Amino acid sequence: MPRSSRKTTRRPRWRRRPDARPEEILTAALEVFGERGFAGTRCEEVARRAGVSKGTLYLYFESKDVLFREMVRAKIESAVASTEEFVKNWEGSTEDLLRALIERQWEKVNRPEHLRLSRLVLSELGSFPELARFYYQTVILRARRVIESVIERGIASGEFRRVAPDFAARALQTLCVQLAQYRHCFLAYDPAPLSSEQTLAGLTDLYVHALLRQPAQEK
Repeated sequence: MPRSSRKTTRRPRWRRRPDARPEEILTAALEVFGERGFAGTRCEEVARRAGVSKGTLYLYFESKDVLFREMVRAKIESAVASTEEFVKNWEGSTEDLLRALIERQWEKVNRPEHLRLSRLVLSELGSFPELARFYYQTVILRARRVIESVIERGIASGEFRRVAPDFAARALQTLCVQLAQYRHCFLAYDPAPLSSEQTLAGLTDLYVHALLRQPAQEK
C-alpha cells in the first residue's frame, strides 16, 4: 500500500498549562513528601506523579527546598488562613467557637496527606533546621496564635477561667496531632478502639471543660 501523503505533526509530549501545572505539582509534592519524607523525595518522582517533565517542574520551583516551602504555603498555610477568617467572623459564644475550632482541627489532622506530612515534620525536619524553622513559623506558630486568641477571648468574656493561653494552645495542638497519629498507627491493635467521632467527642469534652469557668456538674 502506498504511504499516505499527509504529513503527521508530532505533538510535544509535555504541554505547559500555566494556570494548572503549579497546582498539580504542589498536590503531587504533598503526596510524595508525605510518603517518602524530605530526604527521600526526588523531584523526578514529584514530576512523574504530577504528569509533567522534570524540566517543567524546575520552571516553577528551582529546588526541592523551594518546592517544599511552596507546598506548605499552598496546602497547609492556606488552611490556617481559612481558620483565622473563621474565628474572626464568629458571632456566637466563645465556648461554641472553641468546640467548632477543635472539630476543624481534628478534621484537618486526620486527612491522610496531613497524617503523613506531620510524621515527616516530627521525625525528619530536625535534620533540616531552616525548613524546620520555616514550618514552625509558617504553620505551627500561626495556628497556635489562632487558638490563643480564642482562649483569650473566652477569658475576657468570663466564659473561661484564667489559664496560660500559650500553654493551653500548645496542649490542644499536641493532643490533636498525637491522637490522630495514635489512631493511624495503632487502631488495628487496640482491643477497644474508639472511632474518630468518639475520639473527637472525648477530646472536646475534656479540653473545653478544662477551660470553662464554671464546668457543668455531673448529675
